[in-house]
Amino acid sequence: MNIDKELLLALMMSAWTQIPYDTLLEFNPQQIRIEEEQLMRLEGQVTMPTDLEVYNKEILTSYNTSLSLRIYKPKEIHKPLPVVLFLHGGAFIFGSPEQYDFQLFDLVREAQVIVVSVDYRLAPEYPFPAALEDSISALQYVYKYAETLGGNKQNISVMGSSAGGTIALSLLHLNRDSDKIPITNAFILYPPTSDKLDTLSMQTYANAPMQSKHSATYMWKHYLSGNETKWREYAIPNQMNDYEKLPPMTFILAECDPLIDEAKEYVKLVQQSAGQLEVKEIKGAVHTFDFFECAITTDFTQYKIDYFKKLHSM
Repeated sequence: MNIDKELLLALMMSAWTQIPYDTLLEFNPQQIRIEEEQLMRLEGQVTMPTDLEVYNKEILTSYNTSLSLRIYKPKEIHKPLPVVLFLHGGAFIFGSPEQYDFQLFDLVREAQVIVVSVDYRLAPEYPFPAALEDSISALQYVYKYAETLGGNKQNISVMGSSAGGTIALSLLHLNRDSDKIPITNAFILYPPTSDKLDTLSMQTYANAPMQSKHSATYMWKHYLSGNETKWREYAIPNQMNDYEKLPPMTFILAECDPLIDEAKEYVKLVQQSAGQLEVKEIKGAVHTFDFFECAITTDFTQYKIDYFKKLHSM
């Protein structure tokens, strides 16, 4: 694998890479949450920035469920700001908004945006479409209360990381066909987009760090394990019915990620339908590279901040 040497060293030194994700995803997926929570406690609490307001908001959804949103915004707001709806990663099974605090603090401060992060329900206890229901509810909340938050309801974007990127794509398609809430753009990071696992990259990088073919197999198995037929046509991005009239999208892909080729297939489907979709491929990167301190992460972080700064001119 052509993994960046500095990134590879960071991976080797990280306690997060010691969690046996592959084994646990197959035999005990809930244990991953326990392992990650213990590791977060060992690392200590992230210091809350004094110039930002960060809090959790519980809402009641139209599906009679409770949903927690983690809201990040500058303490001083002088004009309506762009609002970013964020969906975290975690193979549909683990992960939390708090794990992304260190990334979102800088983004909110430097790009001057409001971020609403969705603590969506997780598989296997809550398989598809639970996470999509929560995402729809969060988007509806953001649109209704954007101005109360200090945001601009006509300048809402969606960002999703890994499995959160998959859910974000499902959300974009479903929103286009139902609620039609205006979405300015979408920023999608290294998403799983197919459960077939038959691409060249899935074979080439089958045993890559942070994302393997084995983990992808059980990720999809748990996510799609429910009997609910509701919105099933929106579950898998590469099997959607229609790729037209989606908001402009930017895809961030990692060169040494088994998911890269299936994501490129989705890109092609959108572009063939006259959609606006740009791709930035990070050379030498693996799945979730931006969690590890190295030069390519530093460069990407600045790229991301610059990207969201541009929302102010939309």
